[in-house]
Amino acid sequence: MQLVGIGFAKSPWNSLVTQLQKQVSHQLNSKLFDDSGLYSESETATKEFQDVPEEIVKLKPDWILFSPGAFEAPEVCLKILEELQKMSEKNVRYVMVVDDLYPDISALLELQPVIELVNKMQFKLSAPELLLTHHIRSFPRIRLDLEFETMDYSNYSGTLVRQSASDVPLNTLVPLKNIRKFETKNGDIAPEIWLQNFLQTQDKVVHPEQVVGILREKNGCYLFPGIPFNSIQNLKFGNTKIEHLIRQGECTLKNPPFKRFIANMKQEHKTWLKEKESSKIKMPPIHCLAKYQIVNALLKKLFREIGQTNVKLISAMNSAEELLKDSVRWLKLDDFPENNFNAGNIDWNNDLSQILAQLVNFVDLNDLQIDNNSAALPIPQVEFEILRKNLLSEEAELESTIRQSESANMLYAQEQDVLQKIASFSKLLLEALATSRSWEDTVESAQEITLPKMLLLCEDENLAADLNLKLTEVQRKLWINPYKFQQVEDLTQLNTIMIRSYLKPEALIITTAARIHLDNLCRQALEQSEKAETVFNEQNEKIKHAKTDLDLIQKNKQSLALRWLQVSLKQLIYRDRHLFQTIPDKAA
Repeated sequence: MQLVGIGFAKSPWNSLVTQLQKQVSHQLNSKLFDDSGLYSESETATKEFQDVPEEIVKLKPDWILFSPGAFEAPEVCLKILEELQKMSEKNVRYVMVVDDLYPDISALLELQPVIELVNKMQFKLSAPELLLTHHIRSFPRIRLDLEFETMDYSNYSGTLVRQSASDVPLNTLVPLKNIRKFETKNGDIAPEIWLQNFLQTQDKVVHPEQVVGILREKNGCYLFPGIPFNSIQNLKFGNTKIEHLIRQGECTLKNPPFKRFIANMKQEHKTWLKEKESSKIKMPPIHCLAKYQIVNALLKKLFREIGQTNVKLISAMNSAEELLKDSVRWLKLDDFPENNFNAGNIDWNNDLSQILAQLVNFVDLNDLQIDNNSAALPIPQVEFEILRKNLLSEEAELESTIRQSESANMLYAQEQDVLQKIASFSKLLLEALATSRSWEDTVESAQEITLPKMLLLCEDENLAADLNLKLTEVQRKLWINPYKFQQVEDLTQLNTIMIRSYLKPEALIITTAARIHLDNLCRQALEQSEKAETVFNEQNEKIKHAKTDLDLIQKNKQSLALRWLQVSLKQLIYRDRHLFQTIPDKAA
């Protein structure tokens, strides 16, 4: 269902469309027509006026919602509505949306529209003071035919007339301010005094301020309490009918005019669906030319839903000469190879371009796949754009997270590899330390040791030299100062084939302080290796989860794109429903 807005600022229009979409299950496509020259009665605007309605008609609206306060003069507003009605092939309907009741509607009432209430009463209305913003809980029916002989009042044309109650034209609403005087048996009386005196004689309590006019009905003249805005069904300006009047700030189902508008839209869509299901008239064959498979698939699905199975989908053709001679309804979704597209057919080329423009840099249309069991929920363009922006932002954030995490993980992997090698050496060194000889005990029995290799670990080189001289039966001896290795990474210097060859049971001679130092350093190495492995694994999990989330985001992007395509194409079918029911001229 296509909605077109005239005279709105962008934010109020988007808010109004959002409220409408929440209440209906079918898609509402909306377009705000913004042209400042449209609302003016200047000479320039008058010259360009002929082009303005044509631009709106091209949008093929089902409903035109307009804000009367945007127009400089009511005549300009009415002229545009009349022109649109004449030029439109569809039964376009109007909704007046007012923000501030009296300023917005007062000017239009100068044109004296015929107002119809929900109780089917009809009369001309020209005085804005007769409109009420509140509901009338109760007001007694008080007939006036015998209460005056004649009254002098200004009629709709502004002429002062004198008429009896029976002479007042049927369905004439006379505001109290338009009455000059009443002629009674007691003479001429001013309307305020007459009303006050009359109400004092009534059994039913009515205050003078509750009465705003006199209404001539079939059975006579009656006191009139005013017109609650919520009770207005429609307005007519000659042949131009305003179907609904709603207030901008009261777009909820608790508001009767808004509720009636929603019910009208729902019924219109329901009627169309029912006609498609029950229609025995065979619709003309439809040929579609579109280069995207997903568009073809969706169109086939949507046409099938409305009972149109005679649809031929074409993704490419070299010549349109022969095909365009077929007695079918052509649906143009792409450029034809030749410029002989019949005006009687349906051109959706620009419409589809605008729909697909929303998906540029969002998804690859070739990746979209239709789900035949899915039913796309309506989505306003504003909401779609917000969701698209959020998904793109989340996608960019996740991709950045993955890039940074993978880059960091390369460093973590290198660190883990180094620490794993150090940890492996630390385990060997700890095993060797567990069977090592204490320095003090070895000094006393050094000459009795007969091992082929021994590693001396102490800080003092002279102390090591003395012990070296005493180890007369040991063939190869190596002294290392363990305090040269202060950091875990320093153990890499010890992790050599030569040093490993010394790490045998009882082949290490070490001082107590050196043992404590190396033991602590080795255990730090094991702890850091475990932490590095944990960080590396956690980083891998983070990358894994980020990629899972990214896959979900990309699926959500495709789902949103598919939803947007489906509801937009469905809206086009509904918008041009009147065209699909007839055979083009050349096929007749």
